[in-house]
Amino acid sequence: MPPCPYFLLGTEYEAFLELLHFIYSGKLTPTEPILVVDILLAADKFEVASCIKLCGERLVDLPMTAESAVMCLDLPCSISMAPALAEAAKKFLAKRYDKFLLTKFQDELMRISLTGIVAILSRNHPGVASEESVYDFVLRWAHFQYPNPEERHKILSSSLLPLVPVVRSMTNGILIDQPSCIVDFTLSRGQCSGLFPSGSIRSPPFYCGGHGFFLSAHGKMEPSNFFGLLIEKLEDKGPVRGTIDYEIEVKTRQSLEFLFLWRRTTTTDSRQALGCRIPWPSIIADNSRFFIDDKLHLRVHVKITPQP
Repeated sequence: MPPCPYFLLGTEYEAFLELLHFIYSGKLTPTEPILVVDILLAADKFEVASCIKLCGERLVDLPMTAESAVMCLDLPCSISMAPALAEAAKKFLAKRYDKFLLTKFQDELMRISLTGIVAILSRNHPGVASEESVYDFVLRWAHFQYPNPEERHKILSSSLLPLVPVVRSMTNGILIDQPSCIVDFTLSRGQCSGLFPSGSIRSPPFYCGGHGFFLSAHGKMEPSNFFGLLIEKLEDKGPVRGTIDYEIEVKTRQSLEFLFLWRRTTTTDSRQALGCRIPWPSIIADNSRFFIDDKLHLRVHVKITPQP
């Protein structure tokens, strides 16, 4: 008989008592998915193989909840049914949150752990209307779950941003919510050509010093034929109180390195979009030095110095 762990509280202690009941009676009575997962974990801890098997079989038959599904994703690999239960959990989460950007799911999703969010993003993002909205959702979830900026950046970079297609296609590297940040953007020749005679394309948002920004590219035939790049601020927290240093660089075909294109410093309370204009023929020409394998590579530096 395993020793009674008096230090256990709540569902863990209840699961231990159910495990004791199973050991003496051979019966497993609970049908609540969360409690059955807890019993499974207790049975694995005390190596009660018959209970492990019965709990796994029961979980396959029981309807999952969001909480029990996330628990199944985190089961130890020592449990033989862990892969099957994890796959069932992923299917459940993908179906439940197939429209995970809807307002009614937001509070619920903010409380789901990293493994659950990864499972949802891995299966659902191709069907959403706006990849930029997925990007915004990922940032909001990360801010809610990880208040520490360094930890948040690590989770975003390693686990979440690679799952957002718009980030994979347009953003090659990003530092988020730092006093200064460097963000790389890539535009195809087709995207640039589509800007004319009058159009624009907007990057996913990026965050620096607690404020949101995005890069926009514009094409204009009038009054002059130019390609414009702007760094614009999201209307999230009002104007920045301090000094903002902006810099835009572009990679050239000759050196394959980023070269300075434009730089400016703004002062307190600035709401202006800042950027530069480049003559369109010099951008789109067949022998343009700005396109490398039909890709335009841009790099944005932003630094915010708060007002004393």
